Parts: sequence; structure tokens; C-alpha cells
Amino acid sequence: MRKTACALLITLLLTALAVAADTFQTGKIVKWDNGTYPDGKKTKTWVVYQVQGDNLLYSIARKKESKPQMQPGDTVQYQVKGNQMTVDDKGKKNKYQIVGQQQATGQ
Repeated sequence: MRKTACALLITLLLTALAVAADTFQTGKIVKWDNGTYPDGKKTKTWVVYQVQGDNLLYSIARKKESKPQMQPGDTVQYQVKGNQMTVDDKGKKNKYQIVGQQQATGQ
């Protein structure tokens, strides 16, 4: 009985951690700008967005995105895992590379 209760408790805790890891935070697109990245011998252009989180300002970009899909003032849901950010903009989820981050001003 004791082993079963312990196994059940561990399972519930692991499930709670997995659900908590999949939660999205609310952020705001502050601005976007054109940036470049090397692609072999060529330099290609991509859109770099600045996303304001709770206490960090992220710079994110996605290869092959040369026209802005989000505009300043847009509210988005985002999730950070390593150097990747998944952005849910009006139900459309896209993965972006984090190319910079800094402490948000006024915090």
C-alpha cells in the first residue's frame, strides 16, 4: 500500500512539472527590424523582433522570414526552451531563434 501511494505521488508530481513546463507567458512585440545572417557564402536578410516579457527583452528571428508577420503592439504568447522561443500569435505557433536578450528597462 505504501509503495503504491508513493508511486502515485511521484507520478502526480512529474505530471504537474510537465504541465508547468508547457505553459506560455504573455509578451508584447516592441519593434521589428531587418537583420542579416551568414548562409554559406551569402548574407541573407531576416526579420528580428523584440519581444517584451515580464523582466527580459528578447531579440528573436527565424531564418527565411524576410517580411514581418507580427507588428509592434501585438500581444503574443511565448515559451522559451534553451535558445529557442515558440511564439503563439493568434493561434499560429512558430519557432524562433533567440539572438539576444537583455534586462527590461524600468524593472
